[in-house]
This record gives sequence, C-alpha cells and structure tokens, in this order.
Amino acid sequence: MANDLRVEKRQEQVCLFMADGVVIEGMVFLAQYAMHHSGEQNILDLLLEEDPFLPTKAVNGDFLLVRKGMISHIRCEVNLEEGLEYVDQEVKIRFLGSEILHGLVRMDRPAHSARLIDYINSGNEFFPLFSAEQSYLVNRSLIRDVILTN
Repeated sequence: MANDLRVEKRQEQVCLFMADGVVIEGMVFLAQYAMHHSGEQNILDLLLEEDPFLPTKAVNGDFLLVRKGMISHIRCEVNLEEGLEYVDQEVKIRFLGSEILHGLVRMDRPAHSARLIDYINSGNEFFPLFSAEQSYLVNRSLIRDVILTN
C-alpha cells in the first residue's frame, strides 16, 4: 500500500564540495517532472527548491541529508536551456576555503547588457560554470572572490 504513494525518482551522480573541505560523491534523486518548466527535473531545480536539505546516497551506501547552503559547488552534468542567448565570461572563482575553479560563466543575457557583476549579484543561489572537462553548479554565497581571466 505505501508503495502506491511513492513518487518515482531517477538517480544522478554528483560530487558535492562542502564549505568545510569535505567532498561527498554519490547520487541525488530527481523527479520525473520539473515544477517550474517542462521536462524532467534537473539538479539545479532540486537545489533551488525551498527545502534546506538535499537527500544524497553516498558511494559507500550511507544515506545523507546534506545542507544545501553548505555546498560550495557541485560537479555534475549541467545542460543549459535551449533558445536563450548566452554570453561567455572566463573566470577564476576562489571559495572561502581557498579552493579555486577556472571556467566559463555562460550568462543568459543579451550581449549589450551582459556584465558579470550583474549576473553574479542577481539570480539564483547556484549558477553553472563550465571548465574544459567538467561542469559545476556554484553556490554564489560561498564565493570569496571572482577574477576575470580574459
């Protein structure tokens, strides 16, 4: 009977980098349908939900409830919305614990109004960053500073 009420979820692999330096590799659980757009829920959708904790299954099998606000960045697959105009800005992001990420911020703004400061100061708590090999979702509240590199 209880299984009739369960919502089907798919698992997606992530690597969570915590503000205290701990790294958690595991899986998060995504809904079949997103709440605010058509299609499947993605990791950014999950992060932007109001719930402060993110259910995660670590690779060792432990089930964790991870506080979203303590995640500095997440290595995961990030797919940008199609049909939008993006302006790229190469940056170096330094976090509170001195970790550094290099990559491209793809701002969904018209070229004439695409200032990095406006993008970083507005919008969602997490934003995508793309390096040559990986993609990330970065928690803007745990950034120490951002350096323009081009």
